[in-house]
Amino acid sequence: MRWFFLSTMLPVWLFAQTYGELLSLLESSYRYQSAQALENASEALYQAAKGKNLPSLDATLSAIEWNDTPTMTLTMPPLFSGITAPVGTRRHLEGALVLSYPLFSGFAISASIDKAKLESEQASLKRFNLKRNLALQTTALYSAVIAETKAILALKSSENAIEKAYLKAKGYYENGLLAQSELFAIEAKKYDIHAQIIDRQNLREQYLNQLGTLLNTKIITLQDDTALAMYAPSENEALGFALEEREDVKAMQKSVDVAHKSIELAQSKYYPSVALVGAMKRQGDSLALNGDGYTNADKSYAGMSISWNLFNGMSDRQTLEAARATQMSASFELAAYQSEVQTELQNGFLEFHTLEAKLQSAKEELRASDTYTALSQGRFDNQLISADELSRAIASRAAVEAKVALLESQLFNQKARLWLLCGWSVFEQKVLPRF
Repeated sequence: MRWFFLSTMLPVWLFAQTYGELLSLLESSYRYQSAQALENASEALYQAAKGKNLPSLDATLSAIEWNDTPTMTLTMPPLFSGITAPVGTRRHLEGALVLSYPLFSGFAISASIDKAKLESEQASLKRFNLKRNLALQTTALYSAVIAETKAILALKSSENAIEKAYLKAKGYYENGLLAQSELFAIEAKKYDIHAQIIDRQNLREQYLNQLGTLLNTKIITLQDDTALAMYAPSENEALGFALEEREDVKAMQKSVDVAHKSIELAQSKYYPSVALVGAMKRQGDSLALNGDGYTNADKSYAGMSISWNLFNGMSDRQTLEAARATQMSASFELAAYQSEVQTELQNGFLEFHTLEAKLQSAKEELRASDTYTALSQGRFDNQLISADELSRAIASRAAVEAKVALLESQLFNQKARLWLLCGWSVFEQKVLPRF
């Protein structure tokens, strides 16, 4: 018997997902994978920017064939006037290895590297913030599925109770102790409860389908972890975490830093650019590059170049002003967003306290409904009330039990949401170990 029980339960537990297991599937989401790809791209761009601070080595090979042999005309009268002489060959090839190093660029290179690094860090923060948002959606759907599951159990319990009442009412009717209309009324209530069960089962399947789409994984059923201890953070603690640790806030702070680096890049245009350059260069009339019999084969050189733009129509000045305005805008945007985060948390705690009060009220209502249903059952058994009144009492109790289940799930969701509003790293540290 024990092995039969285990064999019947095993397929269910194989497909059941706990809350913690659901959160471990967040990285399977297509949206998360897209964010991770963007982070990899930002890291590659950062590494590419770092390469600008290193010397550059280029290899060149050029080959041309003149239409005529290069010549010069002697103008030394009277003997050599008008005489031409060759000074090269028609075929000319040059090959070189050129090494260049930016000695000074007005801090443009260092600023561009720092900017690329900040953008890479920002992409990483955006990925974690997306994970936080996915966790918020997953938690809401998980709580909804658990609420519907509990409501279905409550309705099935009421269905069993109404079935027993119906069988008893049918016995009364067959013995002429109950009117046919009362039998039909309790039968109608039985079908109504069955319809509610089907409706909630379908709603639960919809939530499971949404979870599967969100996490890119087929979800069959869920285990109820809402009874596990999860305390809510204090309001001051949550606000401190949100403003200091939350990934989207940090990403916006990075936007301010990126804008500052754009200012440095714009200011670099006011400075000269200095570069060292050297080349191993040879020329000739064949790929041997051993000369052409007229000029030296070796044309290697080393030198320095300095360039400084003196005027470009005030373009650099306008670019600098635009960068400063962008930084100011990013600073205002950050301040506004921090205020929104604070308001969101305050409203979240108000909702949390409301749910606590509603749940306490619903539990008391359920206790009263249990007593009233038991009383109604006894009265019906003694034919002191109608079958319709008993069926309404049973249905009312099922509704109250479903209400308690919904509020318990909503309270679980709100606790998790408050922690997620603090940031993914905080949630991962404070909450996930419990699951």
